[in-house]
Amino acid sequence: MHSFDDYYYFYLVVKYGGFSAASHASNITKSKLSRRILELEAKFNVTLIQRSTRHFKVTPLGQEFFQECEKVINQVDCAHNVLLKQKSEPQGLVKISCPPVMMRYQIRSLLNDFLKRYPKVQVEMELTSRRVDVLHDDIDLAIRTNFSANEDSTIVVRDVIKTTHCLVATPELLQGRVLEYPTEINDFPTIVLGTQKTHYQWNLHRIEGHDLIEIPLQPRIKSNDLAGVYYSVMDGLGIADLPYLTVQKDLAAGRLIHILPDWCSNIGTVQLVYASRKGQRLVMEKLIDHLVEGLRQAAQNQEGYAS
Repeated sequence: MHSFDDYYYFYLVVKYGGFSAASHASNITKSKLSRRILELEAKFNVTLIQRSTRHFKVTPLGQEFFQECEKVINQVDCAHNVLLKQKSEPQGLVKISCPPVMMRYQIRSLLNDFLKRYPKVQVEMELTSRRVDVLHDDIDLAIRTNFSANEDSTIVVRDVIKTTHCLVATPELLQGRVLEYPTEINDFPTIVLGTQKTHYQWNLHRIEGHDLIEIPLQPRIKSNDLAGVYYSVMDGLGIADLPYLTVQKDLAAGRLIHILPDWCSNIGTVQLVYASRKGQRLVMEKLIDHLVEGLRQAAQNQEGYAS
């Protein structure tokens, strides 16, 4: 395919009625315009412009070619305007993945505020606890809680805040018993997140002090989604480790009991994961900034977050 620039140069020369006028209007040298159009004519063995020192005339073929070039240039201008508008106002489709429970308790209100502020933004949500691959799964932004260091250098992983977890059970399960030592956990059935592990354990550390203890588990129930863990513990089927944010109201109402409150279980890191910063769309930049600011503000004003 011939260079698109040659079509543009021809369009300019015909539009302005000559090489000198086109050169003045476009700041492209007259010699370059002339040379490139001669090369275009030679390539296709046609005459588009008849010219001499005092004569400039577009041939019928040249006029027909100009009309087609004009259509292409107009389409390019439209495409350019799309990019200009994108720079001034966030718009377009963003594909997001997020665990359902996190969407409910942490992300939903922030995302809804963003969509109300920018009406030209569309969102496609995949609510899943599966650890998505943003490149392979065609996801623009993955929101997740991670409990270990990130080892993938091909993506951007932005740590935002840390959330605290607690061990909980129903009063019906405990039957009035108050657990004093972490080892007593195994006197009851347990419920865990994740179905693919070879072994399960809870790592607890004392809030006041440096005591650490590892509690190996033989879980009765395994769930690939945090909602499954939550509903199982609410049904009195075992002890579970859950984010404090998700059980705060249940603890206050007495539907759940905080087991071993002097001990801290998991601390998770809320992360925003995306492919690259280079050439990032305005809508992504704005959304990421909005989520980071909103989550960090929530961490200052609510329980359930670690400093």
